Amino acid sequence: MPWWAGHALFGELNWTVVILTLIYSMAGLGIAVVNDFKAVEGDRQLGLQSLPVMFGVQTAAWICVLMIDIFQGGMAAYLIAIHKNLYAVLLILLIIPQITFQDMYFLRNPLENDVKYQASAQPFLVLGMLVTALALGHSALVS
Repeated sequence: MPWWAGHALFGELNWTVVILTLIYSMAGLGIAVVNDFKAVEGDRQLGLQSLPVMFGVQTAAWICVLMIDIFQGGMAAYLIAIHKNLYAVLLILLIIPQITFQDMYFLRNPLENDVKYQASAQPFLVLGMLVTALALGHSALVS
């Protein structure tokens, strides 16, 4: 919503912006799910249906990382489709460390390494969003 408000006030809010921000919101949802691992036992005791409680810790961890990776990979494919190849390569190069940290920390032990994973991988997600925003700012699709 903040992206939409910014475009509506200072640029042009169009369907391309709406759809692309929704796609990145899905990747952001993957990051938000990481916070659910901090309170799995408390969620169980209170009957809260967080992803780790509903699907189990390991399955929820996979859902989380796949949401991040698939949607960011899809964004890189979109950048290639609109001929923003340099930005797409930069985005892919930012996805690689995320996958590495997912394997090193989060997928091996999500309950112990959730914070370490977020601290190491989330900056790459945010930088990827910035790269995508710059690519779109330099394209005719959102101007």
